[in-house]
Amino acid sequence: MRSLTLLLASLALAYQLVSSSHAASLRVAPVVLDLKAPTAASTIRVWNDENRPINVQVRVFRWSQRNGEDVYEATNDVVASPPITTLQPGGENLIRIVRTTKRPIQAEESYRIIVDELPDPSRRQNGTVILVVRHSIPVFFSQTNTAGADPSWSVRRVQGGYQVTVRNTGTQRLKVSDLALRDNGRVLAKQDGLVGYVLGNATASWVVPGSGSPSGGTLTISAESEAGRFDATARIGGG
Repeated sequence: MRSLTLLLASLALAYQLVSSSHAASLRVAPVVLDLKAPTAASTIRVWNDENRPINVQVRVFRWSQRNGEDVYEATNDVVASPPITTLQPGGENLIRIVRTTKRPIQAEESYRIIVDELPDPSRRQNGTVILVVRHSIPVFFSQTNTAGADPSWSVRRVQGGYQVTVRNTGTQRLKVSDLALRDNGRVLAKQDGLVGYVLGNATASWVVPGSGSPSGGTLTISAESEAGRFDATARIGGG
């Protein structure tokens, strides 16, 4: 469990430490793969926008959620080929993503592709830190008739805002973006852009920055999902 915790910390830290001067050196598309059975393979494309060669590593992790947190675990059920590639200046390459397990898909399966630009030892200088680019791409495998998300929401006051918890009893993930908490039309907390995913049969929590006190025991949730804009009611818990 300790190694798993360290892996999670390193993924989060590396993602946060992308240097702005290197932010365009490695590009990846698409930013999500959503594959329906019997489709078991797809590709991502990687580009090098630097004026020097870069080495790229591609790894796949099984993605689940426990106690409201994302968990990544090594897996051989889905693989990337090639796992390591060298991109010449201005070059590009296709990476094949393949579900290799023959186990039938029972519910939506979730994975993360981690695409890293590897540090170049020749550019390392004493007393300096080289920050490189990391991309984290969601991958989903499901049946064409997989039931959708079925979320229930709760919130509680925390320092600096509100903790929003979503329990999804459906079998498909819910992507949440541009989230706002409103009390009779008044915005108490807001987070623009991608907030996160709550996977099927899982729970996820996020802290949304904001201020102000609610006037009652519920708040209105407004957000964007892959299916479009939605509204929901969230009960306010203690805390």
